[in-house]
Amino acid sequence: MGNFNFILPLEISDIVSDWFWEIIRNANQKADKLREILREMDQESIIKFQEQFLEAAAVLQDEPFLNYMEESEDGIEDVSYLVVSRGKKYYAEILNDPKKIPFTAENCEILYGLADEICIEKFGESTKVY
Repeated sequence: MGNFNFILPLEISDIVSDWFWEIIRNANQKADKLREILREMDQESIIKFQEQFLEAAAVLQDEPFLNYMEESEDGIEDVSYLVVSRGKKYYAEILNDPKKIPFTAENCEILYGLADEICIEKFGESTKVY
């Protein structure tokens, strides 16, 4: 079953596209695979990916999700990045049931930051999207 069988609220699907979720799906929660995918993109697409990653994560950094995560700012960001890294299906599951959000992201592979890494590697500058 593909990522596209899971419907996200309109306000989220307007800012985070199926294009983005397809990249996350193809990376299969593997940083090295996402690096390969991003290396094939132009700078504009890498920046777009970074923007959408952060937009999706930002939704999870507020109520009601905060009630179920560790309280540090870094911890909240890491958990939100972890949820996005796991793909559209998992993201939709968390949106629909905030109690399922992980408390912490310790010892987990997170795909955030790789767009900046590849943008610097390929173009000599970061995405400038934080």
